[in-house]
Amino acid sequence: MGEMVPDWAQMWGAKVKMPTDMRDDMLRDAIETCRDALDHCADFEAEGLAAAEKIKKHFDARWDPSWHVIIGRNFGSFVTHETTCFVYFYLADKAIMMYKAG
Repeated sequence: MGEMVPDWAQMWGAKVKMPTDMRDDMLRDAIETCRDALDHCADFEAEGLAAAEKIKKHFDARWDPSWHVIIGRNFGSFVTHETTCFVYFYLADKAIMMYKAG
């Protein structure tokens, strides 16, 4: 019988939902970019939107448009995305979902 895939994995300091649909180099960039943006966000309630915009602009420039970035503590979703361009992970108490659709 096949190997069991864990529901979550620790990768580059984030708790990542498995299995991912993103290449490792892109995933690492996502985690590091999000960590940097959130580290510079002193008040998430006031600056969270600006952090998501910063991450989106970085990914649009580096990995081609059209990226969507959702950051929060409590949200649900159902999205259609390009193959190998979706990830859902946690940094501390923030859930982050990133996907490319365009």
